[in-house]
Amino acid sequence: MKNYTLRLNLAINKINIAYLASINNESVSEAELCFMYALDDDKTHSQREICHDWLIHKTTLNTIAKRYERKGLIVFTPMPGTRREMLITLTEKGKEYVKEKLAFIYRAEKKAIKKTIEQYDESFISALETYGQNLKLAFEEAETKKNGFIKR
Repeated sequence: MKNYTLRLNLAINKINIAYLASINNESVSEAELCFMYALDDDKTHSQREICHDWLIHKTTLNTIAKRYERKGLIVFTPMPGTRREMLITLTEKGKEYVKEKLAFIYRAEKKAIKKTIEQYDESFISALETYGQNLKLAFEEAETKKNGFIKR
């Protein structure tokens, strides 16, 4: 089993390295790439949701978001039922900016996913999603039981 997880973790690292290499000449940070990616689904997202789903530190997200707001790329709207939580939405200008910045990545992803699905079909995505859910549950269970894992 250890060999499987090692192979999987190395594959995930190679994916992450590929994304980082794609932004190397763009003067875009990894956090900013994640921020753009999170918002480029035509939905409104809360700051908390983006931080949680994309592992962006709150202060980093706020710095990026304020810069984008000053440039007219996003708008903040108060989240109903909360005092301070804000929802973030791309403006039309922001949608154009993000599409332009992510175009190279989307083309590479499209090519890579096409080749991968031809070889393995789309079930590999479901398998990765299931593995992610199972790993999260295993860590939560281990934390609850203090089952020999290092408590953080």
